[in-house]
Amino acid sequence: MDPVRLIATDLDGTLLRSDGSLSPRVRRSLLAASEAGIEVVPATGRPLVVARDVIAQLDFVHHWIFANGSVTWHQGREQTIRGFFLDHDLARRLIIELRVVFPNAGFAVELEDTAVFEPGFEQIVPILPDLDPSSDVLDNLTRPVQKVLIFDQDQDLDQLFAGVSAVVGDRAVPCYSGLAFIELAASLVTKATALELLATDLGFQQREVAAFGDNHNDISMLTWAGRSYAMANATDDAKQAAGIVIGHNDDDAIAEQIDALIAEV
Repeated sequence: MDPVRLIATDLDGTLLRSDGSLSPRVRRSLLAASEAGIEVVPATGRPLVVARDVIAQLDFVHHWIFANGSVTWHQGREQTIRGFFLDHDLARRLIIELRVVFPNAGFAVELEDTAVFEPGFEQIVPILPDLDPSSDVLDNLTRPVQKVLIFDQDQDLDQLFAGVSAVVGDRAVPCYSGLAFIELAASLVTKATALELLATDLGFQQREVAAFGDNHNDISMLTWAGRSYAMANATDDAKQAAGIVIGHNDDDAIAEQIDALIAEV
């Protein structure tokens, strides 16, 4: 088995503890991996605007994948390397159509460098930029759209996912990451999409990539990577997609596995 040359890891529920903190133990392992020549790539559902706290703690990391694959970012250059955005008109049509099916739903929109959300979204998302709610996100679709998010307290997550999937068809990619909303990205865009393209950019083979995750939005990445690891706290579908299940995120289990990968280099 080839040594791992790229580690891709989800943030919330995987790299971070349940309280959102990055433990010193995990940071040391990531730094040691970087110093051993392994490319470390956080791949998160968060947009850039709500990941800056983690970015500041991982100042040695160069490449980031945000918004479930919609944006690949180089931190040192503060530059978007690759972006997949929803067409403005399509995003608008999807929101209008979803409002017919889910009349009590609210929406949020992630733009390239900010976010817009309707009232109620701040109650289900623990981390938000310092912005005021908008009465209608449709008033703000004037810039590149990374993702459209839909939340509806009258629906459980599985019902909402099924209903949203039926409405959007193949026009967008729906997924969820444990929080009470469904995310819509541009067609065919997943964490795996962005990770495969970045690995190619960097000259790495699929078999040289290890991925870590814990939720539905990690499945594509866990399935694609040469080696994949799900956390003990992961959803059943993420565990099924991964080759190996390791310990809990609150026990810094990822650090022990990263140390083992470093030892192979």
